[in-house]
Parts: sequence; structure tokens; C-alpha cells
Amino acid sequence: GAARWPALAAATAGSTLWFFDSFAHWCWVVGMVSYAFASYLVVLALALFYRYTEQFRPAHGVGAAVTLALAHLVHPYSFFIAVVPMFALYGRAFRSMRARQHAWVLAIAGFVIAVNAYWLRTAFRFWHYILDSAYFGESGASFIVGDLLALLLDPKTSGLIGTRTSLRIAVVVACVLTLLRWRRERDARTLPLATAALAMFALGYFGSYSHAVAQIQPYRHVLPLAFLCVIPAAACVELAAAWIRARPWRARRELALVLIPVALALQDVARDVTYYFAPQLPTPAPMPDGAPTPLSASGYGIHPDFRWSAFNADVRSIEDWVRAHDDGQGRFLVEFPPLGDRLAWATDAQVLGGFTLRNLEHSDANLFRRRARGLASDAELREYFETYAVRWVIISTVEPFWTNRPELLELVHSEHLLKIYRTRVDVSLIAEGDGVVTAETNRLSVAGSDPEADVVLRYHWLETLECAPGCAIEREPVPHDRVGFIRVPAPHPADFVIENGY
Repeated sequence: GAARWPALAAATAGSTLWFFDSFAHWCWVVGMVSYAFASYLVVLALALFYRYTEQFRPAHGVGAAVTLALAHLVHPYSFFIAVVPMFALYGRAFRSMRARQHAWVLAIAGFVIAVNAYWLRTAFRFWHYILDSAYFGESGASFIVGDLLALLLDPKTSGLIGTRTSLRIAVVVACVLTLLRWRRERDARTLPLATAALAMFALGYFGSYSHAVAQIQPYRHVLPLAFLCVIPAAACVELAAAWIRARPWRARRELALVLIPVALALQDVARDVTYYFAPQLPTPAPMPDGAPTPLSASGYGIHPDFRWSAFNADVRSIEDWVRAHDDGQGRFLVEFPPLGDRLAWATDAQVLGGFTLRNLEHSDANLFRRRARGLASDAELREYFETYAVRWVIISTVEPFWTNRPELLELVHSEHLLKIYRTRVDVSLIAEGDGVVTAETNRLSVAGSDPEADVVLRYHWLETLECAPGCAIEREPVPHDRVGFIRVPAPHPADFVIENGY
């Protein structure tokens, strides 16, 4: 437990990290909010497990089980945050524990697995579709220097945001000082916090040297490192305050040795905080010739507004347009990833797009995964539109490649930076045979087909699909698509339904 003022300091530091540490801010702005939540929720689970191994009270065991299970539901990478310190705690207490207490530890682990079994079972069943995920969060020793000097080295790792780490560094330094003191004092809290911090530091900055570990985007673990360090850092503040109170006011030189570095650190933190208030910063005076100054008040040429609302433009009018023009017989190819995911969620349209580097074989269907910016020849584009029944293309780029394709694309709507094109290609959701397809979640209905001819649907095959009544499903190979389409061999009913049966 912590006294009132250290607890307040820890809460303040945690909240400030959430908003003003650049990686924390980027996580919840760009959509990694579940991992950001899990990064501090695991701290509570670790604290409860620490209490259990110290006092062996069932209430602490129950609390640890529930909190840890919830953390894994929020984000599965909670495992990598908690596993090392929890094993360290269990190892330290192992010889002093009775059989019943060992059973409690096994029950905690079993409860976490049981609560998460529903998605674990599904994940392992379809794991063979997973692709290489080592695209983002790949770091290395150079990022230690980059974070210390506030340098943006790779936006795919630390985010498309200025590196602002002063508070994170201050918290980690204060944590190290406290842990060193606790180690001398043989404080029991040293083991879980030191092992957790070391594990997150090693994983965050050196995990990418292993291709296997690189699959979990190692750099992201600097966030739980910061949240784990908040508690010892708050204790460091308490120790420093006690040290100052114990010195007479005449020892001003000693006091200055403490207050001057603190003031400089606060100034550094304040400078980082202002980075997130771009709209409120003053506009620099114009150049002598009256031209606008090419830099913002913060010294950046381009200084985006990193408020969450600024990253979520109102696209409801686009949603309405899509609903009005979607007849369910053609797909929408969407270039801007957030818009693709938004339309797939907000409408019943069949969307190709969304997060471009989705690590599933099914992402072969996204043109922008195959070709950077969708740059392809006329023949390849035409073949792609036919293969995936693309009737509409929504583009946010001003790439001339898209604006100069009158033989393939007809501009039908413009709004803000978005342009919507209708393809000049006859498309059908049925690649072979005839009939009409109606697509719903986990269900495809085909009506009016020829019972004596095979039907090939332009939908991805899945081993759990079932055809009824009295029909079968086969996998149809598709060039450049590792998953393939659905073939229903003849004979079959004129009207049939394909549903996901898992």
C-alpha cells in the first residue's frame, strides 16, 4: 500500500502519461486503445498476485484471477506483461507454500484460461491463416537513444507523432532509484517490479532482434514499462520529500541540488505537454516580406492536431451515400483504411479495404495490400475488379493514377478529399453459373441457380462453411489469393444457403 500523497503522485503520473507521453497518446488516438488499457490494468492484477504470495488470503487470489482474466479479455498481450513477474513471485514463495496455496495459483491460471477459452479456441482453430505480423513496433537499441533525445526514428514503430518521452524517462529514472534503495532494504516489492520493468525494457528495445518475438510488435511494451514504473517513481517522490524535510533550511546548497533538476525536468515535461495543444498555440509573426512563417509555434513545419476528435472526421454523409447506392450485388473498394473499416461497420455494404496490413491470408483480396497505393496496369485492374466484383472505388488520394482512368473508372461523387468512382466493368458476385446472391453476416443465400451446373461464388472459402439443403462445398483456387473462392458442385438445389457452421 501507499500513503495518500504517494498514491496521488502515482495517479497523477499515470494520467499524465496517458495523455502526454507520445506513444501512449498515439495508441489511443490511432486505435490501439485496448492495449493501452491493458498496459495499466495488468499492474492491478500483478499487485493482487503479489499480495496473495505475501499473505495467502483467498480474497487476493480471487482478485488476481478476475483482474488478470479481464486484462486478457481486453488484450491478449497482457500475458507478456504479467508472465515474468508472476513467475518470479511464485518462484520466491514456492517453498513456503502449502499444497492448498499451490492449488490456488493453479486455479488462478485455470480461471484466466477458462474465461478466455472461447476466443482462444477460435484463434487456434484458424491460426493457419495468420501471416507475418512483423511490420509495426519493430525497434532496436537505436530507439533507446531516440527516446532519450526525443527523435522520431520510424513512424511505423513509435507512431506518426513527435517523440515526447520526458515524463516516461523521468518515471523510469525515479523507478530505478527507488528499486535500488528497496533492494538494499530487502523490500519485497523489488522482485515483481524489477523483473517486470526489466522484462518490458528488454522486450521493448531488443525483442525485434528475434523474428518470432517481432510478431508481437515489441516496441509497444514501453507503455506497460512506464505504467509499471509509476508506483516506484511515486515512492521516490516520497523519499525525496522526506529527505528534504530532514534537512534544515540553512542547507540551501543541498536543497538546490534537488530542486534545480526537478525544475528542469518539469520544464521539459511542460514543453512536451504543449505539443498536444497545437490549435491553442500562438501563430508566429509573418516573415519580413509578409509571407507566413513556414514553422509553427512549436518549431514544426507541420504540426497536426492530436486530439482524438481531430482524427475522426464526420463521414456520415459518405455512409448515407453508400447505403443509398448499394444494391448488394457489387463491392466497394476503399483506399483509406479507417474509412474502409468504418463503412464495413456502419453499413451493410460489402467492403474491400480497411487496415491494409491485416495479418490474414484473406487480405489478399485488398488491392492496396497487393500494390502500394493501388498502382497497377489497366489489365490487372480490370481483372481485379472482375475477380472481386468491384462496382465502386472510394479514393482519398490525389494520385493521378486514379484520376486518369476514364476507360475503367467514372467519377460519380466528390466530397471533401474523397472521390467515388463507378467501375466501367460488368461485375457479378457469381463467377461461374447463374443466380442471385444475398450476403448477410455468416450467411450467403443463392436463388435461381441452374441445379445441373456448378456455381462458383466470389466469396472466400472457409472450412467451417456448410451448404443446405443437400449440397456440398469445394475450395476454388484463385490466382494471387491464398484462400480461394467457394464452389458448389452440381447437382444442387436451385435455391440454397451457405452458412458458417463453427
